[in-house]
Amino acid sequence: MSPFYGDISISDISGLLGLFVLFAPLVGALWAGAFSLQKRRLISALVPCVLLALSSLACVLLAFNLPYFLSNEFRFALFDWIVSGDFWSKLDFAINPLSLAMMGVVSFVSLCVHVYAIGYMWEDKGFNRFFAFLSAFVFCMLFLVMSDNLLGLFIGWEGVGLCSYLLIGFYYERKSANFASIEAFVMNRIADLAMLLGIFLIAMEFHSVSYHNIFETLRYGEVDKGILTWICALLFVGAMGKSAQFPLHTWLADAMEGPTPVSALIHAATMVTAGVYLLLRLSGLYESVIEVNAFIALLGAFVALFAASMALVNKDLKRIIAYSTLSQLGYMFVACGLGAYALALFHLCTHAFFKALLFLGAGNVMHAANDELNITKMGGFGKKLKITATLMTIASLALCGIYPFAGYFSKDLILESAFYTQHYGLWLMLLLGAFCTAFYSFRLLMLVFFAPSVHHFHLHEAPRFMLFAMLPLGILAAIAGFFEGWFMGFVDSMFPQFLQDSKNAPLNHTSLIALTLGVSALGIILAIFMYKNGVKVRTNFLHRILENQYYIPKLYEVCIIKPYAKLSAFLWEKIELRVIDFIVDFIAKGLQKMGFNQKPMQSGNLSQSMRLMVFGALCLFALMAFGYFVAKGL
Repeated sequence: MSPFYGDISISDISGLLGLFVLFAPLVGALWAGAFSLQKRRLISALVPCVLLALSSLACVLLAFNLPYFLSNEFRFALFDWIVSGDFWSKLDFAINPLSLAMMGVVSFVSLCVHVYAIGYMWEDKGFNRFFAFLSAFVFCMLFLVMSDNLLGLFIGWEGVGLCSYLLIGFYYERKSANFASIEAFVMNRIADLAMLLGIFLIAMEFHSVSYHNIFETLRYGEVDKGILTWICALLFVGAMGKSAQFPLHTWLADAMEGPTPVSALIHAATMVTAGVYLLLRLSGLYESVIEVNAFIALLGAFVALFAASMALVNKDLKRIIAYSTLSQLGYMFVACGLGAYALALFHLCTHAFFKALLFLGAGNVMHAANDELNITKMGGFGKKLKITATLMTIASLALCGIYPFAGYFSKDLILESAFYTQHYGLWLMLLLGAFCTAFYSFRLLMLVFFAPSVHHFHLHEAPRFMLFAMLPLGILAAIAGFFEGWFMGFVDSMFPQFLQDSKNAPLNHTSLIALTLGVSALGIILAIFMYKNGVKVRTNFLHRILENQYYIPKLYEVCIIKPYAKLSAFLWEKIELRVIDFIVDFIAKGLQKMGFNQKPMQSGNLSQSMRLMVFGALCLFALMAFGYFVAKGL
């Protein structure tokens, strides 16, 4: 029997709190949107911030009912959504350890970003509009996370895609921002088509899109292995697009055209984590198809090293951090491919804290440097931006996986899992990725904060209000890893197989931990030694390849974008103007001429009009009679 608080059960309280967490950001978005065409108003930002703070508090209250959620996946439905034959779907939501962990991270990180953005966007003319889009972004991500079926997830999935388009292209008067927003939108639509096909196959094979029904059918029913492989592959293509995995990765770096708080939200709590969440939510499905899991792990390891290598030489402050996100997403996909879903979720959560902190710190640097992004034109910022430098150093140490910061407890465990499952190739790629991560992280820190100054900026620390928003993220980036044991117990009911396997593996092997830490420390020391006196110009062949992102964007431009543009121009000039427009104009002019020819018939003569009416009625009657006889087969 469920415990009760007075006359209200835990189920009722959980349902109300869950609805509040979900719809509070939507109310905030509508509130800010009501002021979108007016001058800047502080109230348009404060209300969404307060609602997100209450959402975060509601997540904490839900966590107090942890024993209940460990034994019960709480579901609540709003109404029947689609009913067609033997297929039905409700608009329903679920609270379980996985969704609750994501709800907490999304709400809390979004709150910090919202508070920070008040100071960051204060002088921007689109202040009110920005907070409307930002809160809508959070709502769509929560809708995706909390939905209890794939149709609801897809609605939230498309919602975050739309909001990312609006926020990346927030400065729509800039050509580069327009291109970046369209690139992100189109690349995700390509991947989403595959995902939609996967959902259709699930509906056909399982006669339901509910997670519960899918897993029950897998457990007790017979599902065609070939169809199951196609389903997993198509859904993974959708995850590749949203999480910017190769070859659908180029939009992520270009998305830096949006305001910096948007970058923090996209990379830490929303959008790119959706692909990882999809694999976590459907872990029971993917466990049935080993071949797809192997591909996921291999692609993740490749992306982890591939993205880290591009960050080694990049000069753009935000793009370096963006490549680090892409690399860390690769680690999460490796964990999913190996079946270490709990570790993937744990790394997702810890990564959210230090990645948001890095981007917000980058925003402080940009404000101090008049929006300059080239790190080779900086240096010595640490003397004036002491708090920002400290917080970004903490975030970088967490990103490098240095003990005792959060990344050590999550990222390094993924490397150990790859090693102890005897995937030595994956482990080596991840280890090289860890070295590159340490190197480019401290290359950034040295060139921005600690190398000799090469600028003439009048530096100033960010306002205390913005620093206050960063402080909780800094604390969690430092200590969140110590909650590893509690977190693993928290998600035990969602991923029992991995946890059971992990108990049989010596994941705390001292020599392996020492090797991983040693490689990261070597990368840090090398970066400090090489850049302590400032930037060194290199123009060798490998440097040019990395700087140009392996020429993949150029390849897309030459092989896809330009041919498509030429085809569009041809269709416009030869088909649209000369054929379609000609046909439309010909029909219009023909009807116009026919009307002029019939004009004399409207003479005003009553007897002539009556004759025409009778003739028309007879024609109509004959047509009806003909149709009747044809229908009867006479």
